[in-house]
Amino acid sequence: MSKEIKNLVIESKLKFDLKESWGNSFIGLDSNNKKLIFSKVFDGVVALENIDLNEVSNVKIEKKTYELKSKNKRETVLEKLDLEISFLDHEKPAKILNFYDINSIYMEDYELVRAEKWNTAINGILKTNIKRAKVA
Repeated sequence: MSKEIKNLVIESKLKFDLKESWGNSFIGLDSNNKKLIFSKVFDGVVALENIDLNEVSNVKIEKKTYELKSKNKRETVLEKLDLEISFLDHEKPAKILNFYDINSIYMEDYELVRAEKWNTAINGILKTNIKRAKVA
């Protein structure tokens, strides 16, 4: 996975000002070039997303949980956590970046905090895109 990311960074002349890897996932943001790179290994296959943030209209956290009752306690269990990226071109399907899935082999590792951080960072870039569009 890291080799494919390095090749993409070199080919696209990207410079990440924010990046993070955990479990079998990687995410990186180049705010100058307005690019978001997301990579995850599924069953030994590397999935790599190269998203142009100039084409993005919205990003939001999609969280799926369920209640677990044991004795006198109720516990909320995180089942799935994604960042959903919608595009300005409504014909283009939304991209789902999976941060956590209970069915994968990795334990939950602060993915909600991580997803919130990335949601904030991406929305910050989108807001500057909107301001520039209004000025122009």
